[in-house]
Amino acid sequence: MSKGWEYWIALATGLLIVIERHKQARFSSRVLIAMISGGFGHVSAPEVASLTGRSEALSVMVLTGLGYLLIDLAAGIIADRKTIVDLARSFLGGRK
Repeated sequence: MSKGWEYWIALATGLLIVIERHKQARFSSRVLIAMISGGFGHVSAPEVASLTGRSEALSVMVLTGLGYLLIDLAAGIIADRKTIVDLARSFLGGRK
């Protein structure tokens, strides 16, 4: 817990943005997605901050949002089964 208060406010802000952006889902799903996104941001922030020369507070908020975007993209791809099947068929040389 050696992070400054700015870091924790930035992390909380990122989590609240994720929860708000996913308001159509059940609350438990929103919390789970926010926790995963926040975990991604929290774990990655020190390394990204040192590589970019920016603060950890900025890095954690940006990475939390990026984590959300990656989860949302993956969920969207998985949910579109017809497209996945069509891509697999074309990749494997199946009917068109």
